[in-house]
Amino acid sequence: MIITIGRQHGSGGHDIARALAEELGYACYDKEIVDHAAENSGFSKEIFASYDERRVNSYVLPSPHFFGVHEGLRLNMQVMAAQFEAIRKLADRGNGIFVGRCADYVLRGREDLLRVFILADEDFRIQTMMGRRDLSREQAKKLVREVDKDRSSYYKYYTDQTWGDAENYDLCVNSAKVGVQGAVKAIKAYLEACGK
Repeated sequence: MIITIGRQHGSGGHDIARALAEELGYACYDKEIVDHAAENSGFSKEIFASYDERRVNSYVLPSPHFFGVHEGLRLNMQVMAAQFEAIRKLADRGNGIFVGRCADYVLRGREDLLRVFILADEDFRIQTMMGRRDLSREQAKKLVREVDKDRSSYYKYYTDQTWGDAENYDLCVNSAKVGVQGAVKAIKAYLEACGK
């Protein structure tokens, strides 16, 4: 099985992915996707990091004096093509969980794919980020909204679909209601109900 996990910032999607991978004995790929893409392309980890789930208009393009804007946009597409190829290659290795980075779209059409989206109400996500990053309420609220805007824009640009739209996923789980372990149980129950 290949499981992709899209997530709102502060919803615990990363923690859920890691806990689920541990229970199922699956590989888990989050930042590892970026590392793998960098190792197998001509681009550095820093270049991948500058494009990683960011709004297209917030990308740091190379200086127009060094490259033209068109070269910068081509670089953008080359970096994403390398990342998407890394996702496909990692999926071909066997059971795995992929966090974000349009993996649900990149791997669409596979018989062994389960697409999950983790959400939570904004107050829960703000409280989570306040505790995780030692932020004020206003700082955490700003961070949650900015990261979600980045992810939404990134997803729309590369997939032409709406990030977080239930139609793009097989299962949506509200982590504010069930917590990390409850989300893991819900995903496992869904797999079982599907006969996987």
